[in-house]
Amino acid sequence: MLDFEKAPFLELNNYHAPNNGNFIYVRMKDNKKIRLAYWKVASDHQNSPGTVLLQHGHNEFIEKYYETIQDLIDRNFNVVCFDWRGQGMSDRMINNQNKQYIEDFSIHMNDLNHIINEIIKRNFPSPLFGIGHSMGGHLLLLYQAINQNNFKSLVLSAPMLGFKYEKFLFLISFLSNFFLNKDAYFPFSRPNMGNETPFAENDLTNDYNRYVRTQKLVRKRPDIRLWGVTNAWVYAVKKSLKKIRKEEWYKNIKIPIIIINPLNDKVVDSNKTKNFSKNLHNCAIFNFDKIEHEILMEKDEYRKNFWSIFDKIIN
Repeated sequence: MLDFEKAPFLELNNYHAPNNGNFIYVRMKDNKKIRLAYWKVASDHQNSPGTVLLQHGHNEFIEKYYETIQDLIDRNFNVVCFDWRGQGMSDRMINNQNKQYIEDFSIHMNDLNHIINEIIKRNFPSPLFGIGHSMGGHLLLLYQAINQNNFKSLVLSAPMLGFKYEKFLFLISFLSNFFLNKDAYFPFSRPNMGNETPFAENDLTNDYNRYVRTQKLVRKRPDIRLWGVTNAWVYAVKKSLKKIRKEEWYKNIKIPIIIINPLNDKVVDSNKTKNFSKNLHNCAIFNFDKIEHEILMEKDEYRKNFWSIFDKIIN
């Protein structure tokens, strides 16, 4: 269907890409390659409820979401997902492939807009639903100021809408602009330098098997995972958060939005998520008190809660 350069992908002996998947590289206007995967279940709305754009968070990659993609296929959705530029198997913005670097989230917006208009709208049936986790949730929300008509609704899992100790972090970001290079690791960010975080010390999930599964994927191709964030990336996050918190920005967002908010989240600030959700005209928030940052990588009982909410919204 799509005539693009084929892209590589990873599998494990007991963890495979859903059947009939296609992995391709899509070139952006600046010639950077974005790795995209798609599963086309049906070509018209009569045989499918539509298409889901599934977008992961900072330092994630398509393979981590095979299980979620299969869940969507089982619901007869077409699925599209891609690695954000600068991570996964998409092109980096600097020569150091281990650093998360971008100078402004408008670059992500251009990529997202290109993929929606040139790939999804031309090849997949509407309506289009968005599922975004963490940074992916932030970026799908940010995109709505560009065009709210492309999506029917959004489901945002632990969206990156704020952090604990944010004032301190952003002060350090401001000072770093004077004393450190843009591509230097952000102070206090604790880059892992390629080392694994033991399950007992992770802030992402309570599910051991799903956590280890991700580690096994990274071991097969270590450069698929970044070591840490740069000063440029943190500054871009700060600019974007300040932007969406302005009333002139959020007052115009009318699209239906569901937010999954883990109250124990140690990555993003769940209280800031609750407060921000009150600014959105058509938003429902579901607070979970026993899960970590990644509900789609959590234990089965919590994943079932996610899909119960998703199915009610879609139906």
